[in-house]
Amino acid sequence: MKTLFLLLTGLLLTGTVAGQRTATVSSAQSNWVSISKTPPVIAWKAPEAIRTTVTQAAVTVKACIQSADTVLTYQVLHNGRPAGGLQRGYKRVVCGQEITADLQLAPGTNELLIKATNSVGTTTSELRIITFLVEKSPTALQPAAQKRLALVLANSTYKRQALKNPVNDGRLMKTQLENLGFTVTYKENLPLQELENTISDFLGSLSGNNIGLVYYAGHGLMVNGDNYLQPVDADPARESDVRFKCYSMHQLIAGMEDANRNGTNLIFWDACRNNPYRSWRRGPDDRVYAPMHPATGTYIMYATRPGQTADDGDEQNGLFTSELVKHINKPNVDLYDLPDLIDQGLQERGYYQRPYHEGDLRGRFYFLRAN
Repeated sequence: MKTLFLLLTGLLLTGTVAGQRTATVSSAQSNWVSISKTPPVIAWKAPEAIRTTVTQAAVTVKACIQSADTVLTYQVLHNGRPAGGLQRGYKRVVCGQEITADLQLAPGTNELLIKATNSVGTTTSELRIITFLVEKSPTALQPAAQKRLALVLANSTYKRQALKNPVNDGRLMKTQLENLGFTVTYKENLPLQELENTISDFLGSLSGNNIGLVYYAGHGLMVNGDNYLQPVDADPARESDVRFKCYSMHQLIAGMEDANRNGTNLIFWDACRNNPYRSWRRGPDDRVYAPMHPATGTYIMYATRPGQTADDGDEQNGLFTSELVKHINKPNVDLYDLPDLIDQGLQERGYYQRPYHEGDLRGRFYFLRAN
């Protein structure tokens, strides 16, 4: 009996231990697989604190990306925009290699994020907020706040090819801009002389360091590389008549840059950009479009690309303006994001009229800024 008891006990113990060992190996293998097949892990090294306040504009941010799999790309985002572009990744590391980025902070709040991607997925880091305090001399004169000044021009009542929506668009833009803090000069259906006088008076109000905005809806022409506003009394029979009977975009840009030299100049053009006198496709040395090349501080957004027409639409407002007003009323929408947002909205409605822009500003611009 004693021998039988010992034999049974030994078999029971041996079976139990073997079963446990098998389960342990299986669990270890399962855990190892789950660890290796995960998106990257991002650990901040500088700044370590979530919120930091500095008095210098130049900072260097550092982070470590942990990934058992190959890191394909990584990117530092500064206030929602890429800083330094998309970087290609590197082979597997366990924080043996840092990523760094040198940034110039904007006055006030700066939000930083890092995104990293491997074959499993993408990880976004924790938010880091750096507040840049600009030191000011106590005796320095504080500059006056920038005024928001807008000129809205809308022409519909042409003798030939009258348009339905420009006046509706102009009145809508006037209301929206006033709600956004602009002092608006609104004019509709102007002949050339009144158009020239109106623009001249508006330029005189800019005073060198303000936010100046010109919005135009109506017939537009592109001749010899320049865009032209067409007054309601203009009906140029020949291409050579356009420069004398219409108002040049180059002239408008030059006037705004001279009058508002240290300010922000914005132009929104809801008009066609084609040449009705000749085919768009001409000889290789006969250019019908040349870039405006505005100085830094001037930004132009067109309803359509060079050589294309802008659709008046079948609704109360034109395609471009109906989408534009949706987005300028949303908080924290960057000016540079507007063309893509407008294009996306039009495509969702079944239209393919992609906006076009030229120029750049000295910083960011938001129609509506919310903390």
